[in-house]
Amino acid sequence: MNLALQKVLVNGKEKLLRIFTKISKSNKLKLFAIVGFFLCVVLIGLSISTFKFQKMNKIASEKLSAAYIAFSQGNQGVVLNLLDEIIANFSKMPSAYQARLIKADIFTELHFYDEALKLLSETIESGVPDTIKPLASVRVIYVYDFKKDYFNAIIASKDFIDKYPNHFLTKDVYLNLAEYYVSLGSNDEALKIFNEILINFPVTQEAEKARNRINEIK
Repeated sequence: MNLALQKVLVNGKEKLLRIFTKISKSNKLKLFAIVGFFLCVVLIGLSISTFKFQKMNKIASEKLSAAYIAFSQGNQGVVLNLLDEIIANFSKMPSAYQARLIKADIFTELHFYDEALKLLSETIESGVPDTIKPLASVRVIYVYDFKKDYFNAIIASKDFIDKYPNHFLTKDVYLNLAEYYVSLGSNDEALKIFNEILINFPVTQEAEKARNRINEIK
């Protein structure tokens, strides 16, 4: 990987971290769309092989950009038509998996949870590039979060932590995991998770939040 590309990815990651820490829980769907779209644009640009692939990739990317703009404007009908077209015509390309993520976001917002989970499962199983898989996995957590199905949210959170211990979203997953235990009345389990955050991420904002929550719960 050349230095210019490394710089793009590092700057992109830092930008996403700033966005993630500023957006509230009520705006997670828009956040995920922004995160997924940005990463997909970067990664699609890296996927260059044959001229035919480049041409198809360009068409798919343009349609994805149009879908994202429509999504941000709240034009769900237009978005869904574009996403279905991308998934049908470019099914194994990065844009199609990003389209699945955006469609899952919309389905979650509409409370079509089973449909959202199906799209996310497809992406987790065979999504390309591999960096899109954790973005699908973290969405699974929040589908259960929106359902207030905290039992399955806990399972999905632990699965994410096991698979992606060094991912930039892992600290946030830890924090939410602890809060799911609080929601279920399992304060002892929550305290264990908060203490794990102090051990694993000692000099971070998440550690400070965990410390405050420990003091509140005790």
